[in-house]
Amino acid sequence: MIEKVKKFFRNLFGTDNKVYLEAPKNENTNINYIESQNRNNEFQEQIKVAPDIVREKALRLQKDYKAGLIEEEDLSEEDFEILSDLYYSQIESTKQSIENYRKKILNIKTKLAQSN
Repeated sequence: MIEKVKKFFRNLFGTDNKVYLEAPKNENTNINYIESQNRNNEFQEQIKVAPDIVREKALRLQKDYKAGLIEEEDLSEEDFEILSDLYYSQIESTKQSIENYRKKILNIKTKLAQSN
């Protein structure tokens, strides 16, 4: 009975004398790993997109203008131009999106007409 209790606690706390061997360290694999990490970091640096500060400023101005925090008279000429350019680009983007949807609808309409 005592042996069963001892065996239970040995299994529970893992007091078996297991020997773990450490794999030999290879300098080449460490160097290769470091080199691959450096190449990876360089690649990441190359593909990073720099933030567009002017666009961010324009979006902030637009948000403040819509919220009523600033008025048109409060804007400098430069800020007014930036905000105007943003609105024009958004209008063009919306027009392009509408045109794309119109083309999709026409394609679907012609396919339905052909199938009937």
